[in-house]
Amino acid sequence: MSSHELFNTLLRPAVLHILRAAGFHAAKGTVVDAVVDLTARYLSLVASRTAYAAYSNHNDLTPDITDVRMALEDCGLLVPTLTGSEEIWKEILRKPLEDYDEDTGARSKEEKRRLAEDTADVTDFIDWVKGDNNKEIRRIAGVLKPPQSTTETLDHVEMEDYLSTLMKKHSKTGVESRFQGTVLGHTSDPKPVRIEGGPADSIEEWCRRTRETATKSALDKSKQVNHLLDSPDGSDDVVMGSQ
Repeated sequence: MSSHELFNTLLRPAVLHILRAAGFHAAKGTVVDAVVDLTARYLSLVASRTAYAAYSNHNDLTPDITDVRMALEDCGLLVPTLTGSEEIWKEILRKPLEDYDEDTGARSKEEKRRLAEDTADVTDFIDWVKGDNNKEIRRIAGVLKPPQSTTETLDHVEMEDYLSTLMKKHSKTGVESRFQGTVLGHTSDPKPVRIEGGPADSIEEWCRRTRETATKSALDKSKQVNHLLDSPDGSDDVVMGSQ
């Protein structure tokens, strides 16, 4: 299985849960494959635009929140309220913060108002994600906190995503042992492989013996070639003595 097929397979359950949370309880396999492919392409587009913005802004592939916001705007997920030229003119024409009185608190209020105005699109996006429209999706994903009473605290609630719950449900020997050495678990420690019924006890010893045999064979062939070169050629003329 290639990496592309593996990532699509891991993305498929998430897409199925999102469709189920949206109210779709049945669909053809081709439809699900198309939605999974569109989701993968969109995530790849957002990631590539984020990397491009990070490299363009600060010559580094490690993005910050500004790079992610620019990528979301490029992909159409965030729609700014003003265009680039309108934002520039607005910044030029509005009153500087230094002109507001700091003692009366007018400067801090104006700064908060401008910050809320500049991040209005991001705030609307966060409210939409955490709103009632996506409540079922967040519940299935395991990130929706249940309502707590006055006597309960969130410190004793362990939130798990659907993949961890599914792994624990189908694991009889424990997650650490069953999924060890796979993409879903931790990497396994290398262990020596024993060979039964052979002259060598391990693969390392077999490789060592193979290299020694090959080296010995090459030396024997080299000695034979040198011996043939040193011996007199049978085609040379033989001087016969006179009788």
